[in-house]
Amino acid sequence: MQHIIVNPVSGKKRSVKNLRVVEKLLQEANVAYEVHATTAAGDAENIARSLTERGENDLMVLGGDGTLHEVLNGIVDPAQCRLALIPSGTGNDFADKLGISLKPADAVKRFLQSEPKDVDYLQVGDRRCMNVAGLGMDVEVLERCQRGKMHGKLKYFISLLKTVFVFKGYSITLYKDGVEERHEALLAAACNGSKFGGGIPICPPAEVNDGLMNVLIVEHIKGKWKLIKALIALMKGKMPQHKRSTHFLCESVRVEPLKPCLVQLDGELYSNLPFDVKIGKGLKMYY
Repeated sequence: MQHIIVNPVSGKKRSVKNLRVVEKLLQEANVAYEVHATTAAGDAENIARSLTERGENDLMVLGGDGTLHEVLNGIVDPAQCRLALIPSGTGNDFADKLGISLKPADAVKRFLQSEPKDVDYLQVGDRRCMNVAGLGMDVEVLERCQRGKMHGKLKYFISLLKTVFVFKGYSITLYKDGVEERHEALLAAACNGSKFGGGIPICPPAEVNDGLMNVLIVEHIKGKWKLIKALIALMKGKMPQHKRSTHFLCESVRVEPLKPCLVQLDGELYSNLPFDVKIGKGLKMYY
């Protein structure tokens, strides 16, 4: 039995249209399924928990990165789960990394014709993250997005432009492999996927099935022209090579800001969450 968890408002209700395509193709393929629609924030997590608690581990997500994030956190044991994704959100960054088509018919056909493969995730304290976890400028951008009236990818990019010239960064201590480092950081990110914010290539080298996370620390940058050049490097996917960046691979990392701050996981904001990240393994997805 395939259990479809759908967020009806995801992607300006794109998920509702996609669901019709999904149901038609599953019926034609004689695949039994059941639809579970969310009605509020947190519902996808609760639905995934309820299903997997009773041993239902074949889940299909119709939504964006936020819905996928909720489902990942609801799964009781990721090592027992087989997860399909029909991208139906605004950004769909993780689906892009997996190479899953935005055309629902193509995404369903790929699901029907493939076997689930291993995919990593990030364990951040007691929460899980599928794509990118971060603190610093990316959090400031998300907060600015929430205050604004615009929607979609353009909203994120405009918020990024406004933030890059006013955000001063955080004093952080980085712990890796028993070594302690201090940084004045604009951004600290642990990446399983390679893009965030609706297509911004934060860390192109990141792979979803290598058992490692890519960590990127971007130091405070002074001067408007240098900031502009850094922004251009970011949009071109060259931030890991930037002279003000520290980039490395690892299985675990801990970042402690001097002052308490918010953390973002897959674009969702958390307070009082330690940025203590470990690679998670065992989850299987169709891609």
